[in-house]
Amino acid sequence: MKKGSDFVKNLILCIISFMSIIVVFAVGMIFIKDAADEIGLLEKGYRNLCQVNVYAGIKNGRGIVIDATEDYIDIVTSKHLVSEENKVSIEFGNKGKVDAEVVYYYLDTDAAIIRVMREDSDFYIKGAKAPEIMSKSDYESLPLSRSVYYSKDIYDVSLDVAEGKWLSSDEFVYELSEDVGLFMGDVLPGMSGEGLFDGEDRLIGMIIAANETEGAVIPAYELRNEYMNFKIAE
Repeated sequence: MKKGSDFVKNLILCIISFMSIIVVFAVGMIFIKDAADEIGLLEKGYRNLCQVNVYAGIKNGRGIVIDATEDYIDIVTSKHLVSEENKVSIEFGNKGKVDAEVVYYYLDTDAAIIRVMREDSDFYIKGAKAPEIMSKSDYESLPLSRSVYYSKDIYDVSLDVAEGKWLSSDEFVYELSEDVGLFMGDVLPGMSGEGLFDGEDRLIGMIIAANETEGAVIPAYELRNEYMNFKIAE
């Protein structure tokens, strides 16, 4: 009789322990999901994990993570956005502003690199990552009228994606004094430094200018090439 009672008692304890584990696991998963949703970790990687808001004095714009190491994160943005400010701040995942420093100005194009040190701000930028960059050959052969994607609202952490149409990979824009890619889309002021992506989440280029119906981008492979030269010389 005692053995039967002990068996029932042990069975009840096992069930209680099992249920406790399930409850703890469920609560943990809810917490992780809430934390992930808050910074968009469940979204496609390019939609926010490689992009930040950039604040340079009275100017606001965007930036793209081009390299992420254990010590720092380098972000490419528009030169005209940070040209008058050596000290800027970035906002990643709507978690708060983090101090950053301009470390390099591109030589012949409207781009610059700003750096964020992880030791000072790891909490804010822990999930940041660099996107896959479209190769030169893929960029040059990108079909006209192909759908391209960019952020619709630069102040929205979810980075709601807008769709545009690819127009040209090689256009000389007099005002910019350089060859750029062009796409059709509604680009708003303050979107300098925003990334343009294809349907496979590859970075096509960085937006640097726009009119009412078209946007101009620096090819991503060019941004990477000069960045690598900067790293070698650093």
